[in-house]
Amino acid sequence: MTGTEFVAQLIAENEELLARIDAPAESRPSERSDPQSFDTLATLMKMALKNEMEAAEIAAEWVATTPELDAKVALACHAGDEARHYELVEAQARSMAIQLDGFHPLDPPSPVLSYLRTLNSTVERVAAALVAREAMGGRRNAQFLAFLEQAGHGELAAVYREVINPDEDRHHRNGCALLARLATTAAAQEAARRAARGLLETGDRVRTAALRQTGASVIPGC
Repeated sequence: MTGTEFVAQLIAENEELLARIDAPAESRPSERSDPQSFDTLATLMKMALKNEMEAAEIAAEWVATTPELDAKVALACHAGDEARHYELVEAQARSMAIQLDGFHPLDPPSPVLSYLRTLNSTVERVAAALVAREAMGGRRNAQFLAFLEQAGHGELAAVYREVINPDEDRHHRNGCALLARLATTAAAQEAARRAARGLLETGDRVRTAALRQTGASVIPGC
């Protein structure tokens, strides 16, 4: 099949896995804090910061080892966008008096970042980070936006509605277009499919653990 046909098929396959995000969050022990408490919000904000910094970090790491010029440029732009998202969320966190002293978003690396660092080919990296992860992040952030609006965090919600979520949608669309140019052989398509599935399965495990830990109904994406 052509690269374009493959990407359409991959998107449909990814959607089957991403549908898990729409399922109701698992309940947690009653002794935990209120999901909409300040402490829970602070935890979610730090998760958001970690996601954004890890996305910037991995894209920046890959720039030097990506031979294809269009992919190199896409990764460099992606790193810049994610770093900008980090700055925006960090500014909101500080304005909400969330304590960030001693917070190190890359220490330790998440299972998602560790997984991405195992990918060596451009087609795998694009399929996992720009196609699968951005689709996952966009879905999570749409839910996180609704959560913020319901909880009355209007300024932070505006950052997601006006900047972060549109950027994630653009990253996903651009990643799909790039993957269609890269994944033109059966071997490349299989590598891309394997990388995307690995990313989504890893992300799903991380999400499940985070929901249990925080008791929140949603968690932010990348």
